[in-house]
Amino acid sequence: MTATFHVDDPTAPAPNVPRALGAPIVLLDHTGDRVLLEHRADSDVWGLFGGGVDDDESVTTALHREVREETGLTLAEHHLLGIFSNPTRIAAYPDGNVRQVVAVTFIGRLAPGELRLSEESRAAHWFGWEDIPWAKIAATQHLALRRARIWVEGDRTPYVE
Repeated sequence: MTATFHVDDPTAPAPNVPRALGAPIVLLDHTGDRVLLEHRADSDVWGLFGGGVDDDESVTTALHREVREETGLTLAEHHLLGIFSNPTRIAAYPDGNVRQVVAVTFIGRLAPGELRLSEESRAAHWFGWEDIPWAKIAATQHLALRRARIWVEGDRTPYVE
């Protein structure tokens, strides 16, 4: 089984575990013209770096931990992009867990260094805004990427749903 991601999808599987809190980040290059996406190892989709918030962590602690684990790098900066809580945001994982996901999503930049991917990623690639492979982006992250483009263009108001 591979991971699947759904938003406003009547065919999405029903959640079988409690809602989860995630801390993904839109990673920008130094100009804001490109975004770093990961090709997920658990599915054939591209998505944002980041992950779940453990019970003993704050959202920002989880963000920094996940970025370090998944890229081998630290964050040079991060800002709140928004809170994405649409209850139709469903993630179904290979272990059989299906959950609604609330994402406190950030936008930021990595500190300089050598990118070292974890086993959670098949690859990473810098995409220009016009080159994002939308058909291969996890459905739960489309809106965050669209809001990130708006942020880069100057509207830094956090999105909240």
